Amino acid sequence: MTGTTVAPRRTPTPLLATLLGVSTMTIMASATITPALPGMERHFAGEPHAEVLVRLVLTLPGLAIMVAAPLMGYVGGRVGRVRVLVAGLVLYTVGGGSGLLLGSLPALLTGRALLGVGIAAIMTTATALLADHHPPAEHGRVLGLQGAAMGFGGVVAMLLGGVLGELSWRGPFAVYLLAVPVLFLVLRHVPEAPVAAPPADGKPVGSPWTWPLLGLYALTFLSITSFYVIPTQAPFWLAEVGGAGPVVTGALIAAVNLVMTAVGLNYGRLRARWDFRALAVAMFATYAVGLLLVGTAGNLWTATAGMLVVGIGVGLSNPTLNGWTVASVDPGARTRALGLLTSALFLGQFSSPLLAQPIAGAAGLGGTFLVAGALGAVVALVLTAVALTRRARR
Repeated sequence: MTGTTVAPRRTPTPLLATLLGVSTMTIMASATITPALPGMERHFAGEPHAEVLVRLVLTLPGLAIMVAAPLMGYVGGRVGRVRVLVAGLVLYTVGGGSGLLLGSLPALLTGRALLGVGIAAIMTTATALLADHHPPAEHGRVLGLQGAAMGFGGVVAMLLGGVLGELSWRGPFAVYLLAVPVLFLVLRHVPEAPVAAPPADGKPVGSPWTWPLLGLYALTFLSITSFYVIPTQAPFWLAEVGGAGPVVTGALIAAVNLVMTAVGLNYGRLRARWDFRALAVAMFATYAVGLLLVGTAGNLWTATAGMLVVGIGVGLSNPTLNGWTVASVDPGARTRALGLLTSALFLGQFSSPLLAQPIAGAAGLGGTFLVAGALGAVVALVLTAVALTRRARR
């Protein structure tokens, strides 16, 4: 069933809290099991191609999300967003928690693929439901809170994963069972938003393929491609410039998530003063400054400062790109547009290390951060030029 979703005037606090809890599930996808990888590799050392397959256990959910997100967005628009969200949480629990029991790498990879489909369903529906149940004037605040919840979830995931990884390589997979109480909260507190009847002329309520939306998908790809050099390349660079080990590196990446949380908590105020284009300029500008600081760092302190600046951009990215997308499409097409946005995000996540590797080989790790920072600067300048051109025409 398609149609235009009508937001109710008031939103119960349990509904908002539940949807924010749902959003924390998405950020836990990969970071949770990172500490388990060495123990997993030792456990499966006798299996063929164990070294490669263990790394696929980490990355396969991202590929599944990239493929499944547009489909989940389409299904959410047809059968209802809450139904797709519930199904996503079930897949998240089964696929994520399967690592507690499964005894072979192919079986683990199957579970991780199911996890990815579940995350795709959650990501495309949670944001749409937040928008459905709040008036447009509240979107900046609630999407900022969503970004804050995701940043906090990243910190919790890293801490829990590390603690449970000390007990057993299977331990971090238990974190995915947190989706069970969240599932019950969704069933209790999250109704489907009222849906208006389809237009009498039979025309579709909106398309996720308009030029403005295609531009937002491209911005999402560029944003995550720039940022993702931090989690993929920073551990090696921090060890080179400051002798940082896993504990220090993990703490710094957790600090980036804390900055993301702080920005999300204040995003409503920022959105009240700036439009989405200005916020996007600020996002890419902070990427540029932070990545250039990291790339030119001669010590750990400078690299740390750069990573914290990048964290400001990360904090701006989720509510800005999601909010801009929600504002650029009819409510009935939100899940389809957010599905494509999610796919673009994970395409960037998948592509970032592939694009960075030849740059690192030619220009070194520091050069990789400089190139990523230059990309952020170029995008910020292009967005500024477009805004100035439009203002001059007016």
